[in-house]
Amino acid sequence: MRIKFTLILLVLNAIAFGAILFLGRQPSGSDQKDSSLAAIISKEVIEADRLVITELQSSTVLERDGTNWIMREPMQWTANFFAVNRIINQLQFLEEQAVFSVDEITRTGQSLADYGLDEPGLTLEIANESHSVNLAIGSQTEIGQNVYILGPQQEKIYVVSSELIDSLVVGQDELKSRQIFDIPVFEVDALSVQHRSTAEEASADLKVHIRRTKTGWIFEAPLSAEADPSLVSNTINSLTSIQVEEFKPVAGDPLLRGLESPSMRVTLNGNKRYQTLLIGNPDLSKGENPPYYAQLEGSPTVFTVPSAPFDELRQAQQSLRERNFMGDTPATISAINISEGNDEVRLRKLETGGWQVTRKTTEGDVKPHRASDEEMVNFMRDLANLRATGFAVDAPTPADLNSKGFTSPRRKITLSFDDATQPLTLEFAHPTEDNENLYARTDRSEYIYKVDRRTTLQKFPLNDLHYRTKTLNTLPEAAKITRLKLEDLDSGTTIFNYAPKESEGWETMLEQLEVEEYKALRVLLQSIREFVVSRYLTDGYSESYVRANGEILPWSYRLSAEILLPGGDTDKTETRSYVFTKRLLANSQPGASKRDKVTFNNTTELIEALGTFTNQLDFPEEVSGKDVPSPEPLPPVPNPEPVAPQPEPTEEATTE
Repeated sequence: MRIKFTLILLVLNAIAFGAILFLGRQPSGSDQKDSSLAAIISKEVIEADRLVITELQSSTVLERDGTNWIMREPMQWTANFFAVNRIINQLQFLEEQAVFSVDEITRTGQSLADYGLDEPGLTLEIANESHSVNLAIGSQTEIGQNVYILGPQQEKIYVVSSELIDSLVVGQDELKSRQIFDIPVFEVDALSVQHRSTAEEASADLKVHIRRTKTGWIFEAPLSAEADPSLVSNTINSLTSIQVEEFKPVAGDPLLRGLESPSMRVTLNGNKRYQTLLIGNPDLSKGENPPYYAQLEGSPTVFTVPSAPFDELRQAQQSLRERNFMGDTPATISAINISEGNDEVRLRKLETGGWQVTRKTTEGDVKPHRASDEEMVNFMRDLANLRATGFAVDAPTPADLNSKGFTSPRRKITLSFDDATQPLTLEFAHPTEDNENLYARTDRSEYIYKVDRRTTLQKFPLNDLHYRTKTLNTLPEAAKITRLKLEDLDSGTTIFNYAPKESEGWETMLEQLEVEEYKALRVLLQSIREFVVSRYLTDGYSESYVRANGEILPWSYRLSAEILLPGGDTDKTETRSYVFTKRLLANSQPGASKRDKVTFNNTTELIEALGTFTNQLDFPEEVSGKDVPSPEPLPPVPNPEPVAPQPEPTEEATTE
């Protein structure tokens, strides 16, 4: 029994040792994976710093430079990162469909020529500092979109997808980056433009240099001035996004290209580096709006670029200047003087935060009035947004100031501040005979700016009435309107005279009126409580209104109200009256207050309310809703009388 058991154990051990020996001779999954083409070249691909693609005796050499790739042959240029990265990815993830050895095809009577590998049309060298591998790409398989590749040791042939070939034969143009400047926008801290002057300008080349500061951008040449930060940023963005239109052969007529003596040099400065683009002559073979020949300084590669961005750069001294020359005015303004000759309007900030306006003339100061908060906000906004439309003179001489009219400015604005800031003076002027231009200057800079004449003078009028608050009168909260009367002064009649009973009040009485009169009377009552004008016409009161053309208009209506003003022991009764002309236009009806000594134009709301009771405008039938009568037919045009025949000219008359 023991012998039988021992024999069984010996047989089992033999089977186990045999299985171990058999399995030990089989390649593992890991070994199979390590024998794949991707595994064999993986180290070189991952560490690759040089790729050489040879096709039909033409080689493209790509070398890694930090995180970028550079094309060294057939020209010096930055490579297209995405195109090179696609090649690397294809090599990293190669999957062969089949593998067979060179010995196997030799035993079957075949050779490398049968697979297009004896003289391959495409080879790829992958190299790093210490090692390199070479792959030969042969012909396509008869079935499927695959190609034959001869491995690095030239011992095995791999059948792989033709996608690798697609990435390798994209063409040299697609392997070249179209980007010209590789300094990132955020890194650029200076822009220089040097271009050849025109015949009308100075003979020396013009150079513009703009540098970034902590607060923006400034010109350092040809003058010291602020640059518009948004325009400079847009220009730099435009330059860094410009792409090559066409690469040109290195061999070419240098005189035709004009790059030996470039018409423009554009330099972007970055972090301890810079790039300069040379702009040559137009490529006249391209017809309308031809591109310019161009070349990066230090690189032999010639290409063309679109002309428009560089044509705009020729005006950089003007186009990139900061035109908002009052934008940095401090917000702590406490006083404003607006003057022309001896006339002056003074605006003073009150301790309460509001403003007060006074007009000074040769006869002395006029009574101060509260200024309009809205108009002061508009004034400050217009002042801060004041922009130059051009730059007249950058370094004016006394003769320049005289020729531009600054010896007798049209408007002078002096700003005072409630801190230690020195007063700022802004002047607008133009020559006496010049009816189109307007120039501006401040005592903070030496430049003379050109500004829009019509809108600028309108924004800063020398008229104290413009700045006055539009609220002429306001009744106390406890005041009561006891009577409201509207009179027709032309006919001497009373249009209405309302005085509600003390027990009823205005609302009860108003409810008895028609809807239109109810709404209009509420507006009139509110106007008595707070009288608001649309604008002031003159500072003073007269018995009639004189229009700008000299026409005299009588006061046709008077709106008066009896007001009960609560006092100490006894109440006080007061009458307030306003007179008006007839309605001139839909939004024009002058009025006046004798008590306040001022003439004004009514608000549209008050004009409409008065019109409800005066009904003085004759509107066309189309507006009033009436039937429009048919036009009378025009009489027919009579036929012209026939022209009498003229006698034939005699021979004697013809001779004469």
